[in-house]
Amino acid sequence: MSNTEQLTIYVTEGDRAQGKLLYRALMDVARQSSIAGMTVIRTAVGYGQRHRDISVDWMPELAMQMIVVLVVIDQPDAIARYIPHIQDLVQDGLAFMERVTVVHHAPATDDPSDSPLHCADPLFDVEDTMTDYERLTIYVGEADQWRGKPVHLALVEEARRQGLIGATVLRGMTGYGKHNQERIKFLGIIELSSDLPMVVSLIDRTEKIEQFLPLVQEMVVGGIVVRDPVRVVHHAPANTSN
Repeated sequence: MSNTEQLTIYVTEGDRAQGKLLYRALMDVARQSSIAGMTVIRTAVGYGQRHRDISVDWMPELAMQMIVVLVVIDQPDAIARYIPHIQDLVQDGLAFMERVTVVHHAPATDDPSDSPLHCADPLFDVEDTMTDYERLTIYVGEADQWRGKPVHLALVEEARRQGLIGATVLRGMTGYGKHNQERIKFLGIIELSSDLPMVVSLIDRTEKIEQFLPLVQEMVVGGIVVRDPVRVVHHAPANTSN
């Protein structure tokens, strides 16, 4: 199914709306809006526009400053109906959209036509979104180093230093790469968990990505970097005047 969109939302874990944690409010509204499903992911490392200090998941005192990523995959008309709720609820965060191709969808119902992914033609006008943004996705190993520190952490620090909107890091549960094909790494097995996959995501305007990319290419010597355009549908920078 090529007529499908993925919507990704970045918010801070401790932010609140409608008397509850913001990410839970977004999830509740998505359910009420008949969005097919949502995945919520807590990052391992990250910073945003309000909390410029880099938060890491092993520091409990920074727990509520961690970035939470919400991912929705549905038809464009369903996502278009959901976007105004995001714009109303998210006072500090970022949401962007991209086209994806669903190659397999197994709905819970016995009748596939009941699935929200099989709905009418899209109503969303992609020209209404900001299209001069790009995302860098960087895959490295947890043990990879750059100038004496983990490369995933160094990438986040350099992104902040260069003023990029924000950066997040997701830690893989298991995986292998070009340099450790002989052993698949597993989270929770101490002797195999020191080099798990780390996924660094950076989003900003094309010119900022262009400026940052040469440094990324210097830093990443044992991974892969993917660059792709995204359509920002909501960008609510923190008010730093207070």
